[in-house]
Amino acid sequence: MLKNQANMPIKVYSSAARSEHKVYILSAKMKILIVDDSQAMRKIIKWNLQHAEITIDKILEASCSQDALQIIESKQPDLVISDWNMPEMGGLQLLKALRDAHNEIKFGFVVTQMSANTQSLALGAGADFIISNPSSLDSYFSQSM
Repeated sequence: MLKNQANMPIKVYSSAARSEHKVYILSAKMKILIVDDSQAMRKIIKWNLQHAEITIDKILEASCSQDALQIIESKQPDLVISDWNMPEMGGLQLLKALRDAHNEIKFGFVVTQMSANTQSLALGAGADFIISNPSSLDSYFSQSM
């Protein structure tokens, strides 16, 4: 579960299932890594993050999971937001590789098609959240309980 210093919870909604989850902002200034093979989707997610009501120290980008692993090791972001489907190593495999290495970095997915199976697989592998629309990121970080 994500937490900030004050453990302030915010409401989080899955846009597909409309189920509520509790998420906590990590810190006053977050370093976020966006992982997506689509440059256009990375730009959309970045724009939505920049317009969410959180303070972002830095937004990092990776176009594949292999690059993401290197960035995670060298830059140590607070949060990873990943695509589900990517060539060679998908987002779920990236998350599993991190968890297998005992890396508990906060990790979430932005997916184009949400299903109960996708949500179950993501959360079962240790994802902190999964959403089906990048514009929902604002509600993940800005709606107070």
